[in-house]
Amino acid sequence: MAPTSSKPRFTQAIASAGPNDAARYEFWAPKIGRRVTLFTPLQVRIWTLLEGTPRVTAYCERPAYWQHDGGKLLPDFWVKAGRREACWIITSDSQPEGTETLSLSEEIEMRYIDVRSLASRSVWIENWIRILPYLSANARFVSDRLMRDMEQASSSGPTLGEIERDFQPHDIVLVRTAVLMLLHQGRVKPPALRERALDSRTVFRSLRP
Repeated sequence: MAPTSSKPRFTQAIASAGPNDAARYEFWAPKIGRRVTLFTPLQVRIWTLLEGTPRVTAYCERPAYWQHDGGKLLPDFWVKAGRREACWIITSDSQPEGTETLSLSEEIEMRYIDVRSLASRSVWIENWIRILPYLSANARFVSDRLMRDMEQASSSGPTLGEIERDFQPHDIVLVRTAVLMLLHQGRVKPPALRERALDSRTVFRSLRP
């Protein structure tokens, strides 16, 4: 993937009715600060993965039509990780990675995302499906002071239950939301969250020394 500028190339999905008889899934996307509309459960799982990956700094669903083999192809997502970017196409068939040219006359890597690769990330994705509603509903009520306190409290690697106990009588929902916001921002690490479901025994450790 070729390096690009820090400004997101795509910020809004293009107008698209979606596949015939497709369902519509609408979510608030904390990372990009707007609502997203998706049409398949697989798109929902990929979106959840993008939100739950701190190195992904921006993304956009259905970013633009791709000129491909004399026709047009609509990628499922454009993804920016650091200074690098790619367009993702969800597929159930094995496809080689390659580079095509968008109508913008600049080259962006096109990546085929095999849905079978999601199996190894199923626990992580399910955990983020549970986490994102906390961020969408409660993040605006969490103060910077509470965030700093949660990050400091996580320096010793406590469990979520221990954090919630130690910060009584704070609102337990806001305490949990603050911890999950730190996770979303890549400021704390949960060593076991890829292998087991989120619960009061989940350990969170601050990445700051």
